[in-house]
Amino acid sequence: MADKLGSEYIVDIIEATVRVLVCTGLSREQALQVMLSQLAVQVSPEIMKMAVSVSEKYAAAFNEGDWDPNSSSYESTKCGTTKRPFAYL
Repeated sequence: MADKLGSEYIVDIIEATVRVLVCTGLSREQALQVMLSQLAVQVSPEIMKMAVSVSEKYAAAFNEGDWDPNSSSYESTKCGTTKRPFAYL
C-alpha cells in the first residue's frame, strides 16, 4: 500500500489538475466547477454539507490571499490572511 500523501502534495495535485483543465481552454473558475461537479455527484450529501461548511469558513481567506496561480508550487505563495494563514489547508 502506498504511503499517505501529505496535504501539501494534495494541494499541488489539485493545482496541477486545474492547470491541465485550463490548458484545454477553460477558465480557472470553469475548471474548478468541472472538478466540483464531479466530486458533488460522487460523495454523500453529508460530505457535501461539510464541504459547504469549510467553504464558508475559508473561501474568503483564500480569495484574499496573495498567491500566483502561475507559480509552480503552493510553497512560493502566500495564501490566506494573518487571521487565517493556513487557508490553503
